[in-house]
Amino acid sequence: MLLQIENLISRPMVEAAREAAVAEGFWSDGRATAQGRARAAKSNEQALIAGPAKGLLETLARAIVDNETVKSAARPAALARIMLNRYGEGMEYGDHVDAPYIDGVRTDLSFTLFLSDPDEYDGGELVIDSAGAQDRIKLPAGSMVLYPSTSLHRVTRVERGARIACVGWIKSRLRSAEERAILFELDRIGADLAAANAGSGPLRERLANVRNNLLRRWGE
Repeated sequence: MLLQIENLISRPMVEAAREAAVAEGFWSDGRATAQGRARAAKSNEQALIAGPAKGLLETLARAIVDNETVKSAARPAALARIMLNRYGEGMEYGDHVDAPYIDGVRTDLSFTLFLSDPDEYDGGELVIDSAGAQDRIKLPAGSMVLYPSTSLHRVTRVERGARIACVGWIKSRLRSAEERAILFELDRIGADLAAANAGSGPLRERLANVRNNLLRRWGE
């Protein structure tokens, strides 16, 4: 399941992140955290939580894991890692699949939270291969895409400007993408019934009970 979440963070939070990103010594070589063949495909800059980006990344991490859509779709158990990356002109990240474990934590879902608006740079699209098709993603600043870490993906070469984003990996309480999708759909049905004031209270409670029992059965 590939999911786009609009306005996950506010515009003031976007601007605070962008202001922090111009500090001297903020960025380092992105190849330092690439593993295996991905190292040769990667050309970007990054800021890790162990460096000057620590406070900012902790704030962004809280905003991500506290988002109701992320909670429902990802069922987060832990963040494997969160960092900022920057693609300047000529930088790209070729085809790769994310590592199955990062810092000892299983990676079930990957995310990109865009901090640059699409008109600020040319290129820099996140391209995700899925069942023979390609999704080309370039979202407004403050919006996020969530997708399976098993996906082959790449970031196309930036031809103008700079693309700044927050990226990371989530360990879910459910290993199965299919099970996560089923529970997410049950949550959506329950929310739609409540918003439309449709169905009795007992009916919605029965739906919630089915959702909870499936989570209990499938969850770790």
